Amino acid sequence: MSPAPESVIIETGSRLHFGLIDPVGSSGRFYAGAGVMVESPGVRLAARLSQDGDRVAAEDPVAGRVADFICRFRKHTGCDARFNIEIASCPGDHLGLGTGTQLGMAVSTACSNLLGLDGEIEAVAGRTDRGRRSAIGVHGFERGGFLVDGGKTEERELSALHARIELPRAWRFLLVIAPGHRGLSGQREADCFKQLGAVPAETVGRLEDLLDKGLLTAAENDDWPAFSRALHEFGLLAGEPFQEAQGGAFSTDLAAEISRYLRGANIEGVGQSSWGPALYALLPGQREAETAAEELRKRFGLHGGEVRVTRPRNRGATVKAGA
Repeated sequence: MSPAPESVIIETGSRLHFGLIDPVGSSGRFYAGAGVMVESPGVRLAARLSQDGDRVAAEDPVAGRVADFICRFRKHTGCDARFNIEIASCPGDHLGLGTGTQLGMAVSTACSNLLGLDGEIEAVAGRTDRGRRSAIGVHGFERGGFLVDGGKTEERELSALHARIELPRAWRFLLVIAPGHRGLSGQREADCFKQLGAVPAETVGRLEDLLDKGLLTAAENDDWPAFSRALHEFGLLAGEPFQEAQGGAFSTDLAAEISRYLRGANIEGVGQSSWGPALYALLPGQREAETAAEELRKRFGLHGGEVRVTRPRNRGATVKAGA
């Protein structure tokens, strides 16, 4: 047990998932893959113990998710404490940003800190049932950066990291989120995984090469063109098993159209994060990213949070204790 603070403020970013190497475990490992943490949009919450029942200050449906995470936390820990949690910011669910995992990890971390509960990252994730498939979001919450999930042989365990590296500070991700769309989740997502066929060994081998000899090497060398080429190929190849479920390489027609436009403008590192609808494009710097974002707003009639520029988040969540 650690000393318990009176209050906790937690801030984390979002997770972009570039794809799974072998979602059905054909090679003996489930859910190996790669992704990156980005600074925004992000989750920020403040928490303290409550004397008269749980209180959650957040808009729906975020409030419902937080309440559910608190219940899961109590179930796994056996505690009877009540919590007061205020959500200052949180992106929408099922957009391809890993919001559920970042929010669940933030709630678990806050409640654990308020009770003085220790534990490794796997224990913290388990208290709100995070990391059941890919572990990119769990490890990203703890450490940030570009992450390669090593996969797992048992469904219940948390995958270990195969590699982690900080992306160059100048690089920027352009995010486009088609309005009115949500990616697969819940039972529909579970049913899709059950129906997937075996991934050919040559496909698994190519994806592993793209990670180890392409993405990791290019990131270490600050080689934006090479990283971009490998990123696009990795995303398309890893996404092939899911194309039937989502109707193509992208979950929305708008994402497919924007991808073609960006690729035609020599922006090669374009792909869909998880089930989408979030589309990402990697740019070498802030100026290039802002120029591309403005062009997309004009050409496709996008506005507000539908198009944003964000930087890689090369650090884990910040946890600040208060008196």
